[in-house]
Amino acid sequence: MRGWFSGIAVFLGLAIIWEAVSRLGVVSALYFPPVTTIAATFARLSLSGLLPGQVGLTLGRALAGLALAALCAVPLGLAMGVSRRFRGLLSPLVEILRPVPPPAVIPAAMLFLGIGDGMKVFVVFFACLFPILVGAADGARAVAPGFRLTAAAYGVSRLDALWGVVLPAAGPSVAAGLRTAVPMGLIVAVLAEMIGATNGIGHYILRMQRTFAIPEMYAGVAALGLAGLGVNAAAQGALARLTRWAGPGDAPQ
Repeated sequence: MRGWFSGIAVFLGLAIIWEAVSRLGVVSALYFPPVTTIAATFARLSLSGLLPGQVGLTLGRALAGLALAALCAVPLGLAMGVSRRFRGLLSPLVEILRPVPPPAVIPAAMLFLGIGDGMKVFVVFFACLFPILVGAADGARAVAPGFRLTAAAYGVSRLDALWGVVLPAAGPSVAAGLRTAVPMGLIVAVLAEMIGATNGIGHYILRMQRTFAIPEMYAGVAALGLAGLGVNAAAQGALARLTRWAGPGDAPQ
């Protein structure tokens, strides 16, 4: 708790410095308007529903891409972790695609999917897929073989053992992958909106910058930051509950 108070104090100190240098003319008020002006603009746009609406569109795309990535990556990662043959089949493709920066996929996605929601969801899916996949595969590979042998001795099928034995044991690694993917999904969704979109908070911020509506631009950035803070806190809390059986050293931070 003391750390939070210290962080807030630093934030307030920086805001006061920004306000002072802007009011005193040390920097151009056109590019660095006073913090009070940005705050008033943020409040006005929030109360009008404009900022919440734009942020909601972005969060919806990010969460849709993240959910699709998790649905695909978790079972594939678990299968790669327990099966050498399956890992040998997929590893080359994964190792080729994993280093590709997600923004590099946006032009191709626009070519095939246009600039609608499908393009943004696909790019988020691509960005989130590999952290979750690698986390699931590493976690499954680290599960003691005795667990699976014991399940087999009791007549548990391979599929049931995968979900009932391997997944819970690999849970902390899967959660760590998800923890990495959550902020990445939001970042990539905003980038995709800046490159090709007609709405969303990323498009809004870029449009305000291009029209020199600078207080509105900063208000959009502030709304995005608050949304990211909330999503990160919610994800951290949810993953902590899902992996509450893990030890302090294994639970995602």
